[in-house]
Amino acid sequence: MITKEIIKKEIDKMPDDVMQEVYEFINNIKTTKKRKMKLHTYRLKGKFDNLNIRESAYE
Repeated sequence: MITKEIIKKEIDKMPDDVMQEVYEFINNIKTTKKRKMKLHTYRLKGKFDNLNIRESAYE
């Protein structure tokens, strides 16, 4: 049995008055999407604009 099924069974066993607290807890632990960090080329003075950085790293 996988963990998700075990959690569902435990939630089904809980009394109704606790369900609001469980719902709030689940909403609080959800992770938010991480924003991608942009590489600002203006700080690099255009140095990497036309350069394949990955290819240059292995040379």
